[in-house]
Amino acid sequence: MTIVRPDGNKKMTAKIPFHDSAGATESTPIIAKFTDSKNLDKDQFYYQYHTNTCKELENNSNLIRTPTYTTNKDTLLYPYIPTKYLDRLFPTNVPRSIQLLRKENLAIPACYLCVGLMQGLYGPFMTVYPHFLGATEAQQTTITSIRQIPASFKLLFGFLSDNVPLFGYRRKVYMIMGWMMSSFSMLALIMFRDLNRVEVYSDNEGGDSPSLAATKGAPSISLLSLSFLVFGTGFWFADVMGDSIVAEKAKLEPASSRGQLQSTCYACRFFGMMVAAPVSTFLYSSFGPKLIVILMAILPMAMIIPVWNLFEIRYADIKSTRDQCREIWKTICSRSVWQPMAFVYIYNVLQVGNAAWREFLMSVLHFKDWQVNSFLIVANVLTYGTDVPSIDA
Repeated sequence: MTIVRPDGNKKMTAKIPFHDSAGATESTPIIAKFTDSKNLDKDQFYYQYHTNTCKELENNSNLIRTPTYTTNKDTLLYPYIPTKYLDRLFPTNVPRSIQLLRKENLAIPACYLCVGLMQGLYGPFMTVYPHFLGATEAQQTTITSIRQIPASFKLLFGFLSDNVPLFGYRRKVYMIMGWMMSSFSMLALIMFRDLNRVEVYSDNEGGDSPSLAATKGAPSISLLSLSFLVFGTGFWFADVMGDSIVAEKAKLEPASSRGQLQSTCYACRFFGMMVAAPVSTFLYSSFGPKLIVILMAILPMAMIIPVWNLFEIRYADIKSTRDQCREIWKTICSRSVWQPMAFVYIYNVLQVGNAAWREFLMSVLHFKDWQVNSFLIVANVLTYGTDVPSIDA
């Protein structure tokens, strides 16, 4: 199959297997429209070809898409890794645009991994640090609710990125903004407040036993809540952009591996949670809360590098809000969607955080920080353990 670029100066030839219902050959033409293609390099050109071909196939029900074959000889690891392992990292039976370890796609698993790491870091931190600052049960519950408020606006975040592109990009720029917002909120908390702990000695049964207390410059409960509200807004904004990119790329998956892309991304997320939760517990108990906040400021900033290399079609067509709402409603009406969604909704309604139980563990039973967080660690490990078998299946 010969592809002629719109500028008429260059040609690229590629053998791309596909057929229609009548048993057509490889030479069967598919019209692929390209936008702003004069400045595309070879990889970007093929990426846009796959994307537009997928759109053409969706609009024409008589065409049946089969896997597009690529090569992994252009990877930097090709001379150093055996072929059987390289084929698993860069499978040749799927389009390049959904090979997650490619440079232009690496931001996708990195985003999900960072989301899991951040959830694993701030989960144990927010379980014990408000109590350390002297927050009441009501205040602890309020802080937990405040940090989850931005998650309720994920649909609005998606509509905003779909309808208001920045510099021609619908996902890339918003993802960078979200991670920077999360990073700057934690940097401000580090710079303007003292997160260190001091030892206080008190007379206990005839001997001096030191205990840890907050310094005079420690953040107030209201400031801590505001910081994590801004952090959560950027965090969930970036998460929505990652979900949107995966939803778009999932349309390019061949039938033999359909669903693998999303499962792999969520495996990265739960793996990050499983690893970060015990690390956060250990670091908090050994070095205090400041180191946790520093990590929560560094990790989002590090995401800028892979997101900057993320390839996204610039100035893509924008659907109207009415068409988007119609598609969402059509999806929700599907039985395979509304039944699991109803279960998740009812589960979250009944899942009420009990700060009184946490207060009882720490104040009456004198549980230490790492003992309280061990419950969260077990939950994260079980979550990852139930997700991975479903991927392998």
